[in-house]
Amino acid sequence: MDDLMKCLYQFMLEHRMGSLRDDREYCELSLNVELQTERVRGYLTGEQRKELNRLIDATSRQNSMVIDHAFQAALALSKELNTLVRA
Repeated sequence: MDDLMKCLYQFMLEHRMGSLRDDREYCELSLNVELQTERVRGYLTGEQRKELNRLIDATSRQNSMVIDHAFQAALALSKELNTLVRA
């Protein structure tokens, strides 16, 4: 991502994604994920917990990459649509 895209992405996260915190389904899902993770950790040994943490971190990075690419694709599509509208 270039600097402008990073700036737009950061703006979107800070100013346009706040509604996610108000989404009941999202909040319930987040709480359930957190509770389930803690339940699973309770059954694991120290080394298994480390492996679980690595898995969660890798999954989080993977999801972030998907979101980044979706944002870039949406931005490119908006540029294309803008060009078509002006033509």
